[in-house]
Amino acid sequence: MRVYTVQRIEAYKEMQEKGILEGKEEFAWDYFRNPYKWMMKQMSKRIQGYDGFTYPIWIWKRRPNRNEKALFNKGTRGVILKLEIPDDQILWSDFSLWHSVLNNSPVVDNEQQWKEYLKDKENYPVEETWEKIFDFEYLRNGDKDWFGVFNEEWIQGVTPRITMNHVKKVTRFIAK
Repeated sequence: MRVYTVQRIEAYKEMQEKGILEGKEEFAWDYFRNPYKWMMKQMSKRIQGYDGFTYPIWIWKRRPNRNEKALFNKGTRGVILKLEIPDDQILWSDFSLWHSVLNNSPVVDNEQQWKEYLKDKENYPVEETWEKIFDFEYLRNGDKDWFGVFNEEWIQGVTPRITMNHVKKVTRFIAK
């Protein structure tokens, strides 16, 4: 499957030297360590051969625009890698709802469920709701007033590693 990843130039150079790029714990902000570990557990369940310990590489179905402001801090050198990765080595999720996991909030269906959560946060089964971030039918058919319209462009993926054999095109840029 054709996908894209955005990486710092240093990561790409390391990949060229070693032939492989894997995610590293040091690049996950401390606040996000638990959500990343949750995602890694999901990868263990859903990606055959994943070791459960390697931090993920984030990928996109859509081609990132090198002029987007949020890619890196201004002046940072990076690359957009166009990749071909087997689909069974990718775990897809919704970018917007991933923020519920990052913020330790539930993925709820409507305002009423949100109010129920607010009434009893300590006993609400927050983590049990998170797997909805992988269910695109749920998102397509969900309450548009609550979720908005599901945007297929904002599907993100994780994969355990990328190799130089996966790379089909490299676009260098300097973050703006």
